[in-house]
Amino acid sequence: MTAFKGVNVTKYDAGGSGDNYIPDGYIKSVEKVWMDSFTFSAVLTTADTVAIATIPPNKKITSVEVYFPALTPTDCTINVGITGDADKFIKTAPVATSLTEVGALVAINKVESNNPDGFQFVTTAETDILFSLANKAITAPTAGTITTIVRYT
Repeated sequence: MTAFKGVNVTKYDAGGSGDNYIPDGYIKSVEKVWMDSFTFSAVLTTADTVAIATIPPNKKITSVEVYFPALTPTDCTINVGITGDADKFIKTAPVATSLTEVGALVAINKVESNNPDGFQFVTTAETDILFSLANKAITAPTAGTITTIVRYT
């Protein structure tokens, strides 16, 4: 059996302290979390966007999560991205196949980052993270709360 090492583990094992050899945000970094919620009281359409986080410049996005109530139509899909790239982090995630949490979050659906293009995306300026519907309006419920978590270093 061969024991392989990731790029940064190899650099570290070769004597790198992390400060000079490994890029900032990959080691010895503190993850920051932007948590937010949006309560809608009317039908959301594909023309609507919701700003769910404002991330400072030079920050690396590590994860995006969206929690939402049971939505219909169940073939509605969700995007999370930035201006000019609506699905940078979550790309057309179907509501019908979203993960369903158990325990304290019974009946709440959850979608996590599913687009590898957005993993470790680095902001170059202050950047809004945007939630939108990809293909259909939410016809029911006509009111509810969407909760989001954006993690970055």
